Amino acid sequence: MKKIKILVVEDERIVADDIKMSLERLGYAVPAVSVTGEDAINKAENTHCDLVLMDIVLQGRMDGIEAASIIQSRFDVPVVYLTAYADEKTVERAKITEPFGYLLKPFEDRDLQTTIEMALHKHKMSILLEESEERYRGVVENAHDAIYIKTQDDFLYANPAFEKLTGWENEEVCSKEFNFLKTIHPEDLKFVKEMEKERKKGNEEANSCEFRIVSNDEEIKTVEANMIMICTDGIVKEIGILRDISERKQAEKERQQSFERLRKSLEETVNALASAVEMRDPYTAGHQKRVTELTHAIAIEMALPEGQIEGLRLASLIHDIGKIRVPGEILSKPGKLSHVDFGAIEIHPQVGYEILKSVEFPYPVAQIVLQHHERMDGSGYPWQLKGEEILLEARILAVADVVEAIASHRPYRPSLGINKALEEISRNKGILYDPKVVDVCLKLFREKIFKYSRKRNKDSFI
Repeated sequence: MKKIKILVVEDERIVADDIKMSLERLGYAVPAVSVTGEDAINKAENTHCDLVLMDIVLQGRMDGIEAASIIQSRFDVPVVYLTAYADEKTVERAKITEPFGYLLKPFEDRDLQTTIEMALHKHKMSILLEESEERYRGVVENAHDAIYIKTQDDFLYANPAFEKLTGWENEEVCSKEFNFLKTIHPEDLKFVKEMEKERKKGNEEANSCEFRIVSNDEEIKTVEANMIMICTDGIVKEIGILRDISERKQAEKERQQSFERLRKSLEETVNALASAVEMRDPYTAGHQKRVTELTHAIAIEMALPEGQIEGLRLASLIHDIGKIRVPGEILSKPGKLSHVDFGAIEIHPQVGYEILKSVEFPYPVAQIVLQHHERMDGSGYPWQLKGEEILLEARILAVADVVEAIASHRPYRPSLGINKALEEISRNKGILYDPKVVDVCLKLFREKIFKYSRKRNKDSFI
């Protein structure tokens, strides 16, 4: 891509070299540097530069304002003034030459780049409006988007697409009686007025917005508006492009409705799976739901992204789905479990993964379920993963699972209580369990007084 060429005109050579380095660092080309107005005019002609950064105070007989006036009139090159001071008289003289920007020294690279890009953009629009109007008229006249030009009080131009969008004829639009604000939907009128005020203040974020209009035949349409303010012949004008996005908005609404239906279906599936596990293992009834409550609280406290929290929630609700494969007599065995019994139970993460891997969850639910018994030091199962090899969601689930299991009654032992559970994760913090997750879990119980919900909805685990 051809680099934009910028001529630097600065009376202090050291400052000029600094500016040149900044420009080249930003990706611009600097074909020449001048210290006098006369030399700047010659180099502007010879280098065919795209923009001139012009210091107002220069060496020689000609100052920057005089040089800028000649350069702009002869070569149609946009000029941005640079100065270390700006008295009222100088500003007034500079304004007459209609510069494309004004930078007070010293300035940051970001300010320099923004000013240059805005100057180039304004110059491009000026060419479109003034010098190349005939060349671009065909494009504008046949554009699909509605395009208009207006001053604060009157419309100067509206293309055929604007007429089609609003239902107003060009002669009506450009008449004194036409008021564009009357086409704005009443509920969006306040917003549009606020955006207009912000644009006048120079807030670039207000140049783009969406609102509804009511066409002349009372049809409501949503438009995406992009506006820019320019000044020509001392008159501030607004150029606007309105794109009818009514169909897109309707499609987005339908997609959202479709997503909600799919989400509901997915949750119903998860509910059914969770119910199947807990109906088969009555001693752990409510375990998955309570674990989900704690994982959700930990994830929120850790400020995880919404998608990560949702994926963890779904995985927590069915993290023991693999116990469907474990013999019922082992799950409900009242005595101490044997080595063989533990071996049968330890297959449940892999079984859960096999059940869930073909389900098209928008989150890594199957992987979370597979890894929820892995431990930080590699002593877990089924794959002996270590540290960050384990998904963060699985590390959170591991802590919540252990805390709930220890604090709850089991067929082979009574509840050991929440203090024992917190003691376990504290003792093995950084060894078996993720230290950050442990710290958050302890904080929830000790400082924020986390409690499991006592309510249980037998029809839903969500």
